[in-house]
Amino acid sequence: MAPAPIGLLAVAAVVYAAAFVAAAAGARVARHLLAAAVTLHLCATFERGLLIGYVPLTNKLESFSAAALATAVVALLAWRPDRAYSLPMIGVVIGELAAATSFSRAITQPPPLLRTIWYPLHVPLSFVAYGLWAAGAAASLVWLTGGRRDEWLRLVDKLSLQGLAVWSVAMICGSVWGVFAWGAYFLWDPKVIWSVILWFHYATFVHLRLAPSLVTRPWTRPVFAIAGFGLVFVAFVGTSFFFGRSTHAF
Repeated sequence: MAPAPIGLLAVAAVVYAAAFVAAAAGARVARHLLAAAVTLHLCATFERGLLIGYVPLTNKLESFSAAALATAVVALLAWRPDRAYSLPMIGVVIGELAAATSFSRAITQPPPLLRTIWYPLHVPLSFVAYGLWAAGAAASLVWLTGGRRDEWLRLVDKLSLQGLAVWSVAMICGSVWGVFAWGAYFLWDPKVIWSVILWFHYATFVHLRLAPSLVTRPWTRPVFAIAGFGLVFVAFVGTSFFFGRSTHAF
């Protein structure tokens, strides 16, 4: 089958790059460029969905593209003009989009096991959680590198805990989908195991905020948020490419 065109996605990538340059220069237009890129990216995703006749989450290209889109939407909604915050966020989006376009553009029809409401709930919610945690890690970088203001620490807390809430719902949807796909709520699968590890890591964040012995050590939360983003990379990328065979295709 001939590969599908990626014209809109390529244009979105160029505009993301322009937003990165503008953010590096401290230009106020950076957020507007990011908004334009998100709009183009949404159109490209809708176009891809029309081509396959389903939610475009059926292969590696679509998966990485959706992750980039979710991260970009979070970056847009939680925008801060500080370069130490905005540049890592846009950089993650560009990296995910570059990974997406490196895979085959062939149109693949979704198998029957994907055609359930639980799948298009589970995957996008997971990517939104990844985006929230990426933003939390970016805010942590700002706080640790000199911007030790309470507003940044509050942002770290907010984004990390929002990510935990969204991830919890995503895991519930994923477990129900697992029954449709494999006949079980839980499998000893690398991605499933690391997803549980990721949940416990951010659930510990609640303890870091409330434990009396740690209230006077606010640095623990930014450090934990940055380490959490490392776990996100393992759960999303490592389990699909470096940990052997998985029941998850990507």
